Amino acid sequence: MIDLTAEQKVRYKLTGHPHQEPHFQHEGSDVIRWLTGGPAPTAFVQFQHEGDLTVVSCPHCGKKLGQLNMNRRNVSREIAEIRRIGTEHQQH
Repeated sequence: MIDLTAEQKVRYKLTGHPHQEPHFQHEGSDVIRWLTGGPAPTAFVQFQHEGDLTVVSCPHCGKKLGQLNMNRRNVSREIAEIRRIGTEHQQH
């Protein structure tokens, strides 16, 4: 077997081929997202799009934590409330 560079070794480990680009899922309902920033604790959530709304749920149990309407002005307040609910829920 020929010697591989460090990058090729990582590619081989991730994809099974030293020259193939790895694919990382970064969209969809299976992706876990962290809501962070400021002094509040971090909450981790999943997004599910339903029409104009984005439903936010717990990635462990699927409990709905809230919903976002990105067309409204109060999205930052909605995110803060979902984060508060999410951190309280995830502490149990």
